[in-house]
Amino acid sequence: MKNYLTIGAMAALLMPTAAQAQTKPVRQVVAAETAFAAQASQTSTEAALLANSAPNSLASDNGKLANAQNVWRSRPSKPGRKMTWYPVLADAAQSGDLGYTTGPWTQFQNGRPDLAGEYVTVWRKQLDGKWKFAVNMTIERIGSAPAPFAEVPQPKLLPAVPVPSTAPSNVVLDVDSKFAAAELMKPGATYQQSLSSEARLYRPGLSMMLGAAAVANMKNLDGGYLFVANTGYLAAAGDLGYVVGTLHRPASGKHPEENGTYLRIWRREADAGWRIVLEMFNLAAQPTATADAPAGAPATPAPGATGQLPTKVGQ
Repeated sequence: MKNYLTIGAMAALLMPTAAQAQTKPVRQVVAAETAFAAQASQTSTEAALLANSAPNSLASDNGKLANAQNVWRSRPSKPGRKMTWYPVLADAAQSGDLGYTTGPWTQFQNGRPDLAGEYVTVWRKQLDGKWKFAVNMTIERIGSAPAPFAEVPQPKLLPAVPVPSTAPSNVVLDVDSKFAAAELMKPGATYQQSLSSEARLYRPGLSMMLGAAAVANMKNLDGGYLFVANTGYLAAAGDLGYVVGTLHRPASGKHPEENGTYLRIWRREADAGWRIVLEMFNLAAQPTATADAPAGAPATPAPGATGQLPTKVGQ
């Protein structure tokens, strides 16, 4: 009996945990992001974006979803403009086919910083084994950037046991659709029930909301959003997925009308099931009328109203 127990204990120690199973793909995703940023520094942001994006990759252009490569090809580069960024969090599916990184970016003009914000890059492994990003979304923000880590961390909460799916897109789109329908009826309560305790929420012009602060802030959400999914994907392990789409929120006495796009990353956690681990809104600029403008004159965008990052989409 003693020998059986010893053998069993050794087998348990040798058996990889969910966290260990993720280590290799997470490092691959971090390596892809790091190489992406390095290429941008050595050549140009536009060249790096085109080289590292999948043909059908998506970006948000002034609050509207567009083919990322088409957006970047249509925008001329500007002399003296550079952009730097680095990941401060990364995660990947246990199947090693999907992952994401997020962190701060800074735009420089002639060596001087002039804009800053947060980015999210969703990476998918291609048929040739190379990592290309499927979604790249960014916003401007206030506050200082987090410092880089010697080793980029991943979520502390363990993912659920892999459950391979035969219809990955349908699964994550269904999860997102049910959340969207419930959120319209009970906005704050739905977010409170759906957010991971490690969730990161990005909103244009605001500091990132993290963990308990994100849950507390969204608990008191005033009025729901109409979310319409455009596309989504779930990893083969059934533990990590993303959805991108459009959003609309009518104006009220407490907030202006909002239109734009969203990126929502879902993770199936071992203890809590499906939870939102990251959500970013990229909003279209809201026009504002000026007192001196004649009737019928074009309105001008409100300062700071736009949520997109010009340089990471090649402006």
